[in-house]
Amino acid sequence: MRRIGTRLATLALLGVTAAASGGLLGARPAAAHAQLVGSDPRADSTVTRQLDQITLTFNELVRGNFSTVVVTGPDGARHGTGQPRAVDKQVHLPVEPVRSGGYRVAYRVVSADGHPIQGQFRFTVTLPPGEEPAPAVGNTDAADVASPVAAAPEDAGSGTGRWWAGAAGLGAVGVTAGFLLVRRQRRVPDR
Repeated sequence: MRRIGTRLATLALLGVTAAASGGLLGARPAAAHAQLVGSDPRADSTVTRQLDQITLTFNELVRGNFSTVVVTGPDGARHGTGQPRAVDKQVHLPVEPVRSGGYRVAYRVVSADGHPIQGQFRFTVTLPPGEEPAPAVGNTDAADVASPVAAAPEDAGSGTGRWWAGAAGLGAVGVTAGFLLVRRQRRVPDR
């Protein structure tokens, strides 16, 4: 009779563990993190004037510390000068004179709740003849071209992968605990 109770308790423990890990697997983090809502220049736009800065606008406050913005030009060189500066919901990065061609802006900022947000977009510069700046020299070091943002899906910042990893870990611990409990009960002789 005692064995039946022990087995029922073990099965109940396994059921609770499975339900808890299943709940975590199905749960999604709240989408209350900052999101990019605009930029100057706009994504996929064509600019016909010289730029002095790139501005990213978010729907919530962002932290200035740990923010990274990289502007890569058609020559593979970085065009940002200095550090990004966050003011309320905007991040500003000064840029050196740009030449005509395609540019990529990659960013990684931290929202007010501490969640990192990352993404990228492109824009094109088409300057009138005579407004092209002289080409920059010595700014194409391979280390400078590396982006702070790996090519990632649009919702890479959602944290879904961490939820899956946590739930899988919890499930593995629960299954292991249940297995060890059943195994231990088999070793204890009935009295």
